[in-house]
Amino acid sequence: MVLLQTEHISKSYGDLVLFNDLSLSIHKGDKVALIAKNGSGKTTLLNIICGLDTPDDGQITFRNNTRISYLPQNPQFNYENVYQTLYHSNPVIINHIQHYEHAIKSGDEKELSEAMAAMDASNAWQYENTIHQFISKLKLPEANTPINILSGGQKKRLALASSLLSKPDVLILDEPTNHLDVDMIEWLEDFLINEIETIFIVTHDRYFLEQVCNEIIELDNLQLYTYEGNYSLFLQRRTERIQQSQTEIEKARNLYRKELDWIRRMPKARTTKAKYRVQAFDEIEEKASKQISEKKVNIKTASTRLGKKILEINYMSKSFGDKVIVKDFSYKFHHNERIGIVGPNGCGKTTFLNLLSEK
Repeated sequence: MVLLQTEHISKSYGDLVLFNDLSLSIHKGDKVALIAKNGSGKTTLLNIICGLDTPDDGQITFRNNTRISYLPQNPQFNYENVYQTLYHSNPVIINHIQHYEHAIKSGDEKELSEAMAAMDASNAWQYENTIHQFISKLKLPEANTPINILSGGQKKRLALASSLLSKPDVLILDEPTNHLDVDMIEWLEDFLINEIETIFIVTHDRYFLEQVCNEIIELDNLQLYTYEGNYSLFLQRRTERIQQSQTEIEKARNLYRKELDWIRRMPKARTTKAKYRVQAFDEIEEKASKQISEKKVNIKTASTRLGKKILEINYMSKSFGDKVIVKDFSYKFHHNERIGIVGPNGCGKTTFLNLLSEK
């Protein structure tokens, strides 16, 4: 059952083309991750799907009555405090609660029986407890805390809790593990696996991808590539795709050199066959000129998440022109460690610390 479909979506900002003629489908039960190099338009695509931005071309189609919930990178709120925001997250349950309260006041036994059945089916009796459980699990401040005094991280976690509580048909998440510690991430993984049926997510957390997702869509060179399976299978099949593309490009380059030599030596009188060969030359030239990007997708590379380890660096490099600050640097930070960085002035100590603060 297709819940969400994009057809021939294109988006540009001036001369910058983010993507062109993209089509994808999200089916019921899919847990799909969208990954791409930074600046490729992942967030823009999510905003277009959720109606916060418009495509230059193409259209978005949802199955009738499909409920969507979106966690953006910079959430906005319509209520004054934590509890109000969370309480109003699930309109279905709120409707059942209001129906039940009305039935009690009316004294209509048939209405009350229907209302209680709806409360049972949606587990609305436990809604209050569930709200406070989310506050605890995501380490949010007290329920009556005003939103305007929350930190950026607290606001993101509050928006995440609200999205999860809504129990939508399709949950769309943009970097949900930002501002979460290890315990929160593991709780979130379990919740998404067991409680949310269909997910479309952007994340750079490899372990999260490995645990939660059953399909990965890669946006690369303005095109989408779909891979069934988790992140490990994606890496394997992506490598195979790139190797195949490189082989095809090399074949095209060899043919291009041969055809170019023929074009240069071709007599002025052109037969029908020769004209066809000239037309085909343009296609060969286009394929031969393709380049496989060497820039890798920025994915956090830890294959496991260890409770005592708070930071791991793998093969980090940084240069300014010809000046190399750090190259292929790797080590781990653990709790209670105190590590000093020494070196002569100008060697890049401050730059190195800035790189760590961005992780």
